[in-house]
Amino acid sequence: MTRGVVYLSRIPPHLRPGKVRRLLEQHGEITNLYLAAANKTREDKKKYGRGKRFVEGWVEFAEKKIAKRVAASLNGERMGRGSRDRHADDLWSMKYLRGFEWRHLTEKQAYERWKRITSDKVAVRAL
Repeated sequence: MTRGVVYLSRIPPHLRPGKVRRLLEQHGEITNLYLAAANKTREDKKKYGRGKRFVEGWVEFAEKKIAKRVAASLNGERMGRGSRDRHADDLWSMKYLRGFEWRHLTEKQAYERWKRITSDKVAVRAL
């Protein structure tokens, strides 16, 4: 079976990877989940506290057709169920990534890490 990847373009404040997994596992088996953390400014630390603030994410489902169905049905829908849920008023913002494989994401991260490390070495040599 072919796997499918869904892109989450917005992650509400205080939403953690575990909760995203619990919310989306109801629709199908999740094989991988990655949420990208934001670089915090001083104002962000005052506003959101010391915890990580996630800004975007990727979810890989075991089956491509489930990923397509999840993205089509949940995009623009409420995240939470009930008034007591912290994220009851937040909306899902997601898109199915056609032709995207999980390795594309990991290759990009490895390249950016390599670029950052080599630029640090160049800066040290210049001193």
